[in-house]
Amino acid sequence: MAVFGSQPLNPTPFQKAVKTGLQRRPFVYFGLPFLGLVIFSSYALEKFTKTRYDYHSTKVQSVTKEDQLKMDKNRKRVDLKEEYYRLQGLNSEKGVDDDWENVRVPRPAGVPEWGANTSINAEELKDLRAVSTPKANTPAPASERLV
Repeated sequence: MAVFGSQPLNPTPFQKAVKTGLQRRPFVYFGLPFLGLVIFSSYALEKFTKTRYDYHSTKVQSVTKEDQLKMDKNRKRVDLKEEYYRLQGLNSEKGVDDDWENVRVPRPAGVPEWGANTSINAEELKDLRAVSTPKANTPAPASERLV
């Protein structure tokens, strides 16, 4: 014997109209449930994502210099002017740090003082200039002309 009755369900005319209307528009069967699921899950998962980001923000924190000094027992407030003068050596308590002297390193033999090549004499310099500059009456080669 069957669990359910063997009599088929006879739909009413309204049910038939709704069924045929829904079969013509599959968006109602597939699109609306999908969009509803996406929107509902967004609100349902909001609590989990908020917990995740709250946990992450408590786990990872950057400690500034002032916060670190607040945590230390022997703390001293950082003053930018004081640090600047300390680094520049202008506020030295141990004495003036200006006792150094700028000493030039001796040059090796044969190296000129200002980098000029003194090994070329005046005649060689004239020859180099004559070769490198074109003559006034001679036109420049085609490869060197400006278009």
